[in-house]
Amino acid sequence: MKPPGIRYISFIQVIIILMALTGCQKDPEITREEYVLNFTEKVNSDSLESYVSWLEGMGTRFALADNHREVAVQIKDRFISFGYPQARLDSLYMTRTYRDITYSTWQYNVIASVSGRSHDSICIVGAHYDDIVAEGDPFNIAPGANDNASGVAAVLEIARIFRKSNFIPKYDIEFCAFAAEELGLHGSLHRAGKAAEAGDKILMIINYDMIAFLANTSSRPWHVNIIHYDNSAGLRDEAAGYCTANSSLVPYSDNTNYNRSDSYSFYLYGYKALFYHQNELENTYHTTGDVTTVCNFEYCWEIVRASCSLLAGKNY
Repeated sequence: MKPPGIRYISFIQVIIILMALTGCQKDPEITREEYVLNFTEKVNSDSLESYVSWLEGMGTRFALADNHREVAVQIKDRFISFGYPQARLDSLYMTRTYRDITYSTWQYNVIASVSGRSHDSICIVGAHYDDIVAEGDPFNIAPGANDNASGVAAVLEIARIFRKSNFIPKYDIEFCAFAAEELGLHGSLHRAGKAAEAGDKILMIINYDMIAFLANTSSRPWHVNIIHYDNSAGLRDEAAGYCTANSSLVPYSDNTNYNRSDSYSFYLYGYKALFYHQNELENTYHTTGDVTTVCNFEYCWEIVRASCSLLAGKNY
């Protein structure tokens, strides 16, 4: 069911836009608004739920568990199934003490890319795929449905839509599933550091972390926290405008937890980043109760629409 208050383009308009996009050409008569709506219309809440359920079904996605490389490979294979044959693992070596034991392991970011019409800048869309539980044994059970399968689901869904649409963006786009966030932002620090060393110009990073929980589903309007940094207030304003135009959510910015997710890694290297986060914190956070049934996929759908519209709008 589509929430009220959002202007949807007609079926005929969608067909016209799709015809214009075929062959990788952008019809100059298509407005930015129509161009954006072509992509946001394709976000599917059932797809988001299926990704979260699939990730939860892996049992644990704890970065130190024996299956951590297998988890990364499965995410890579999902990108490949969407039409990203060059999807790859980006390896990093991590030493971390956990519960008084020191572990040294290889960790794996998962990266899939779309080449743009111009190669002078990169837009990164990312979320961490690992999970942890505060009590119990994360080596065996760490389902992490909301934290952060919901974020990975957003990345996967946008990647699916852009490939299916034969979308050639203005800039290169990189879809990233980051490793070992829960143990210290390791995957994103690795990726941001490599970008800085290479002199990559990153136009922006959109990061998702916990985007599917609502305490009160009946009370409207729903809100989304778009966390920003000292250098990305202008980008936050753009994101809020796209959010209002393309979803029923009310955007706001509470930057209290600005340093607690992967967007912070990129800010440390001087890149402009935004962090999409739900409005409330559930009591299943970092527990074995963080399962798919905790998630509200209509709310998640709204957040993905809002952020997808920003990405499409910047790549018109």
